[in-house]
Amino acid sequence: MMQKKINYAGPSITTEDADIVRDAVINGFYENYKVHSQLLENSLSEILGVKYVIATNSCTAALHLAVASLNLGAGDEIITTDSSCVASAMPILYQGATPVFVDIDPLTWCISPEAIESAITPKTKAILAVHWNGHPAAMGQIMEIARKHNLLIIEDAAAALGAEIGGVKVGTIGNVGCFSFQGAKVAIGGQGGAFVTNDLEAYNLAKSLGSYGRTDSKMQYWSDYVGWNYSMPNLPAALAYSQLKRLEDLIEFKRNLFAKYKQGLKGISGIKLIEELHGTRSTCCYPPLMIEDSFPLSRQELLLELGKKNIDARNAQPRMSQMPMFEARHVNPESLKVETNGVILPSAFNLVDDDIKFVCEVIGSFSK
Repeated sequence: MMQKKINYAGPSITTEDADIVRDAVINGFYENYKVHSQLLENSLSEILGVKYVIATNSCTAALHLAVASLNLGAGDEIITTDSSCVASAMPILYQGATPVFVDIDPLTWCISPEAIESAITPKTKAILAVHWNGHPAAMGQIMEIARKHNLLIIEDAAAALGAEIGGVKVGTIGNVGCFSFQGAKVAIGGQGGAFVTNDLEAYNLAKSLGSYGRTDSKMQYWSDYVGWNYSMPNLPAALAYSQLKRLEDLIEFKRNLFAKYKQGLKGISGIKLIEELHGTRSTCCYPPLMIEDSFPLSRQELLLELGKKNIDARNAQPRMSQMPMFEARHVNPESLKVETNGVILPSAFNLVDDDIKFVCEVIGSFSK
C-alpha cells in the first residue's frame, strides 16, 4: 500500500469556518457586501494593536500599496533580502524603484542588519524586511539603522501573522506591515492579504490606490490617481475572519509540529534546523532545514528520496537577485547556501505525530 501523502502545506478548516463562509455566500451581498471584510479588518486591528487595516486580495497587493503609499518610486533604492518569495520584491519594480538585494543571517535566514548597513547609499529610501518562513527578522537592529539613516520600513510578514519580538507583533514595528491569507499560511482565506499601519496619511493613500485611485473628490466614482483593484472580496474575507478566531491555536499547532521535528531530527549529523532566536516567537509556518556538506546526499538527492516516500518537502526559494527581471547579480554567499542546500519540511495541518516521525526517520536513514 502506498504511503500516505505527507503534504507540504494546507489549512485547518472547521465546521465553524464553513458556517461563516456559508453565511457570507447567503447574506454577504447587496448592502452586506463589505461586512465580512470589515469584520476581518476590525479583528486584525484588535489582534495586532494597529489603528488602520486594509484587507487586500493578496499580500503582494498589500506590499505594492505599502511601496506606493510611502511615495517610493523611480530613483529610490529599497534594500531587501535576497532570500524570499519573489512576491516580496516584485512590488518594488511595480513602482519603478530599485531593489538592492543583501544577504541573510544564517541563523534565521532573514535579512542581515550588517548587510543592510553596508548597502546604504544616498539613494536608499527604505528597507523591506521579510519575516521569512514565520521567523522574525532582527527588527531592533533594523529600526536602529532606519532611524540613523532616516529610512522607511516595510515589513513583509506574509507567513508571520502572530509572530513576536519581545512581545511586540511583527508587522506593527515599521511604517507598514503586510500579511497573507493564501492557502498555505497559518490562518487562511484561500487567498488574500492585509495592509496595516499606524500612519493615517499612508493609510488614506493606500485605501484610495487600492480602489482604482478613487477619491470621490468631485463626484461618486471619481479617481484622482492611477490605482488598482486590490480589495479583498467578502467570501475569502469571511474564511480569514473565522480563522483569526483560532489564530493562537493554529500557531501553537505549527510550533508544536516544529518542536516534534526538532526532537525527531536531534542527533542526525549533517543537517541543521533553523530555529527562532531567543526573545522572538515564530509562527513556524514553514520549517526550514539546512543540508550541510557532511550529509551524504545533496539537497536535490534528498528531495528526490523524500518524494519517493510521498513526502512533499520543497527546496528553499532561489536568490531573487539572479532572476532576469531584477537586473542584479549580487553574490550574497549565505543566500547562495540556502538556494543550494535549503529545504522546507512539510507542515500541513493534517499531519499527525506519526507523519513527522516518518519524515525524520527517512532523513535519518541516510546519515547512518
